[in-house]
Amino acid sequence: MNIRLILTDIEGCITKNKGYPLDLLSLQWIRENLKKLPPISLNTGRSKPYIEAILQALGDFQDSIGENGCTIYLVEKDDIVLHPIINDNILKEKEELKKFLKEKIKNLGHIEPGKEVCVSLFPEEGILVKDLAAYTQELIKEEFPEFQLVYSSVAVDITPKGIDKGSGMDILLEMKNLSYDEVLGIGDSLGDFPFLSKLKYKATPANGHPKIKEIATYVAKEEDIKGLIEIFKHFFF
Repeated sequence: MNIRLILTDIEGCITKNKGYPLDLLSLQWIRENLKKLPPISLNTGRSKPYIEAILQALGDFQDSIGENGCTIYLVEKDDIVLHPIINDNILKEKEELKKFLKEKIKNLGHIEPGKEVCVSLFPEEGILVKDLAAYTQELIKEEFPEFQLVYSSVAVDITPKGIDKGSGMDILLEMKNLSYDEVLGIGDSLGDFPFLSKLKYKATPANGHPKIKEIATYVAKEEDIKGLIEIFKHFFF
């Protein structure tokens, strides 16, 4: 194996879920073993500030993919670049979409603030993510056909069509001059399928979605960050 980069999701891999505390002991293990590992980049639906915080917790500061492929966080510049297909018209439509959904999903979910392009919806208490996703898909398919929807264990993410974690990864790998065969991808949800499916090496914690487990090179016995460490040990120790 010639793995030169680890590319991992956050929720379900580094963290348990939104609203759960970080596993500080597991993060310490990762920091203490960074010299034995390739660089670690993130591929997440989260925005730049959260990505930066997780990189700080890991102790490895690598350019990373945010907002489900809509942005690339450039560490040295402390800035983001947008996916090349995003233009002013798309950004304008995104704002219209947010206004539309804010009214339509009252009492079912709310829009996460602070994102540049991706519109992320979190369900209210008692509402399942998959039900919010199904309802939202019906709302936008006619009104906003140029946008697409995916969901994870915690959120519904809406991005312009043609943008996902796979297309975001393509931009990052081009920047780093890396091929698909030089990356270990780690993810747990269906939103991770577009990038994991392109890679030779891919793994998932025990909490991974069945369709992710089907394509994984390695499926950990442990969940979340303990599963992540198990994956690291399998490939690099």
